[in-house]
Amino acid sequence: MSTERSAVELVKEKRFLGQEFLTWLWYRSDSLGDTVRLPDGREAHVSFERFMTLEGGEGDALESVTCRGLQAKLHEAKTALQAGKKVSRAHLRLVIGEFQWKFTFDAATFDISSLKVPGTVAPGEEEGDDLSFEGRVLERAWMIEQAVEAMEAMFREFLLARICPDKWGEEKRAIRAWIFRG
Repeated sequence: MSTERSAVELVKEKRFLGQEFLTWLWYRSDSLGDTVRLPDGREAHVSFERFMTLEGGEGDALESVTCRGLQAKLHEAKTALQAGKKVSRAHLRLVIGEFQWKFTFDAATFDISSLKVPGTVAPGEEEGDDLSFEGRVLERAWMIEQAVEAMEAMFREFLLARICPDKWGEEKRAIRAWIFRG
């Protein structure tokens, strides 16, 4: 019998961390203002939009609920949190400076999908120009990198709170009060 665990088993075992991260991020964006300071000093604004999926239970008893609507309309998602479900996927809007990204974040795998990056074609620029095309590809790659780095920075901030028992105790109390405030 091998002592190595499969990647699937590891993801299942550790998915709680991503779920806690998304819940913490939702709490931060909803009650403390949507601003998170990045390590380089820039401010990232995060909001939960369009949909959110929450899960509860294990194995055959696993239940999930998907709530759709603008951030202000996610009352059903808050009710699911009150019932003990955890955020497993969410559609986020991230704004840094004049740039805006929209994407879906999966808590179990930390995958970013359906990423919409800010526009990369400058006014008056021709679509068919090879140099213009290469520049747009590089700019899009940079835009993707910026979104990923911002999510990593926010996760780092979450982890710093999570690994400190006193700080995490305070955060948990604040999150719980936020959940049951309605």
